[in-house]
Amino acid sequence: MLIFLIIILISVLLYLYFYKFRQRKAPHIKELYAEGLDMLVSGKHQAAYKNFKEIVQKDSDNVKAYIRLGQVLREGGNPLQSIKIHKSLLIRKKLTSYELIELYKNLSLDYYKINDITKSIEYCIKILEIENDYEWALHQLVILYKKNNDWEKATEYLKLYFSKTGKKDIEKLSLYKVQQAKYKIKENLFEEARLILEKVLDLKSDSSEAYYFLAKSYSEESNIEYEKAIKIQKENSTNLSDSKQYNEHLEEAKKILSKAVPLWVHFAEIDPDQSWLVLPLIKDSLFVLNRFSELENILKQMYERFPNNVEILASLADYYSHKGEVDKAISILSSADIKDIDSILIDLIKIKLELQKDGENQLIKDLDNSINSFVKNIRYQFSKNSTLKSNMLELLEDENNS
Repeated sequence: MLIFLIIILISVLLYLYFYKFRQRKAPHIKELYAEGLDMLVSGKHQAAYKNFKEIVQKDSDNVKAYIRLGQVLREGGNPLQSIKIHKSLLIRKKLTSYELIELYKNLSLDYYKINDITKSIEYCIKILEIENDYEWALHQLVILYKKNNDWEKATEYLKLYFSKTGKKDIEKLSLYKVQQAKYKIKENLFEEARLILEKVLDLKSDSSEAYYFLAKSYSEESNIEYEKAIKIQKENSTNLSDSKQYNEHLEEAKKILSKAVPLWVHFAEIDPDQSWLVLPLIKDSLFVLNRFSELENILKQMYERFPNNVEILASLADYYSHKGEVDKAISILSSADIKDIDSILIDLIKIKLELQKDGENQLIKDLDNSINSFVKNIRYQFSKNSTLKSNMLELLEDENNS
């Protein structure tokens, strides 16, 4: 009987421990975790840290609390310590798929914080090995590859992300492909760049960005041929056989450059507000190709369509000025309805043309210098950049900074 009573007493004590005391402890940890999350979202990092720290001291098996503890440290400005905590969890066995994904996600963000993009990508890939269409990882890989200027991979994961979400942003996809082509051009892979850009035009036939970089691919390729010709000329100026090779490179350079001109023209027609990017290129190229007379027809057609575009007006007036048709140039500028900062430039050009009529060569030279100084002025350049589409601005800024 005594033994029986002892067994009953032990059973009651065990019941009280497991079902009463343990039940009180579990909600306390849950409350701490919930409060910690609220504090984390609110940016109260110190308070959140205390909560998660208390949880892991009470329950060392609480993987989620460890992950959040590391997150608090990262967001509080200590990503290296966050990496230590998160990496220590990798040695634990029997982590659930959910816990592994959360751990890899945080490690990816840890390494992104210290600008180790390669490691950040590595942990995103690990997430996809567990769940191959995990939306966060697909989106993050787009960001990471973009950061690395790996536009081929960025485009690949952008397509996967669109497939997962059921959305498709043609504008964004086109821009990524143009970026991809731009870097191909930098590597002198001109044919590859053009194939990509042709696919862009299949997606979006009026992509001014695609036309700009298609023209650039021919322009850059032409420059390479021209540099080869100049090198031969410098090294073998007296050798007649090499002179033939010089001429071949020069002719090839012109042939390739001629393909850029209609693309620049089409760019200006699609997007006249950005025509200032290409009008000087059209002018210089036609001069190099001994086709300068074609410039009048190109500019006149643009002028008929966009009579108040300051760049087209200035270019056409400049053309007539060079031909000696000063009155015609002044008439075109006077007919325009130009406002704000562009009107100052037009007024300066008109004054220059009036002086040209009077043969004031020195004053013309001084005014030319003033016009050039004005065009290079920060305020004027800012006004020009403000006309750029955001896509084109991103492409050109990235190009200038790389």
